[in-house]
Amino acid sequence: MVLLGVTAPALGDGRDVLADAHDGRIDQCYTRAEFRDALDLARDDQRLYSTAIDTIREATISNVAVPGQPCGSGRTVPGEPVPVSSSGASTLWGGAALIVVAGAVGAGALARRRRAADAS
Repeated sequence: MVLLGVTAPALGDGRDVLADAHDGRIDQCYTRAEFRDALDLARDDQRLYSTAIDTIREATISNVAVPGQPCGSGRTVPGEPVPVSSSGASTLWGGAALIVVAGAVGAGALARRRRAADAS
């Protein structure tokens, strides 16, 4: 009897998720299976006239239960922007420009030799 009382909260299902989403937000963490179950159990009127489905879909990103971690800790936005280096792009464009210039110089030299050969 005690074992049943201990495991009962861990045996949530989609109905718990739907009840939690009723107010337009999900406050608890649930497993992905519970989110899928909730989407399968949603009634047609909830799909058409309620925000519950959108709320559940958004919560599958932020409120997924991860063993050993607090609720929602797996999906947080970094506090500072991630620095991006553009040195790779400038190197690529510089190399492309160098190839174009070298091709133009080579074509000009070849045309000058042919013109000199035709003139003689």
